[in-house]
Amino acid sequence: VVKYLEQIYGPTNVADAQEIYYRIKYEKSLNEMRLIKDACAIGDVMMRGMLAVLKPGLLETQVAAWGNFIARELGAEEMGWDIIVGANEANRTLIGKALNRQIQKGDYVHIGVAPKRDGLNACIRRSVIAVENPEEVTDEQKYWFNLVEEAYRIGFEKYCEVAEKGLPARLQEQALVDYFTAKSEEVSRRIGRSIDLARQKPYTGTHNAGYTECQEFYGAITLNSEEPLGECIVTMLDVALRGIGDRWNDVVIPGFDYVVVENTLGKFGRRVEVFNRLPVNVQHMVGTTDW
Repeated sequence: VVKYLEQIYGPTNVADAQEIYYRIKYEKSLNEMRLIKDACAIGDVMMRGMLAVLKPGLLETQVAAWGNFIARELGAEEMGWDIIVGANEANRTLIGKALNRQIQKGDYVHIGVAPKRDGLNACIRRSVIAVENPEEVTDEQKYWFNLVEEAYRIGFEKYCEVAEKGLPARLQEQALVDYFTAKSEEVSRRIGRSIDLARQKPYTGTHNAGYTECQEFYGAITLNSEEPLGECIVTMLDVALRGIGDRWNDVVIPGFDYVVVENTLGKFGRRVEVFNRLPVNVQHMVGTTDW
């Protein structure tokens, strides 16, 4: 767009102020943070309701229906994206919305919601196994959940350290890359082939949000993020691992498609607050009303 305008009006008559605008959106007011926290409360209940009804045999859309009802009942006017319920191979989409697909017993199921409160986004995503008893989760499945949940813990702790000490933001992403790299040999032995596990991390683990869930075009933490974090910001800590490569049928880790833990964080100066209240592992909530 900028180049097009320069052709019409001349380079000296066009000022590209996009980054200035992105920076303004990046820093949030306390009222904006309060609304995002409200949206997170809605998102937590949406997630809890969907986990309660989830069972083998249901369609993805049937599970999503409960999330939609809860969102409207609690006052979410809109969503940052359509509710995500992805079972079995649908996990490979990473962000695919619920479809008329049946959930099978033993499937990995990825659930995600992004309710808005007065236009401001929250997000929570979790993965579970579609079983009626947590004891039916296999040791192999537990291994991948434990691996991703530990990565989330490391990513969160490093985010808090970067926030408290005003360190370059890239150190947070580097901690995630280093963790998965360190696990490569163990995973390679487990599946019997060489795996660069850091390459199975599908995207940067931390991104900005606000009036969109993930399309702010500024504030994602990458290995090139030399500046410290902003002062009053919202961040999605989105830690995941996939079992495929860059193509749909490029299976890298057999029997494993995708596991994710994503929460909404609020940074207030040096203090970090997790706006979501559900635990990192929610398997015990599947098919029950226990908190």
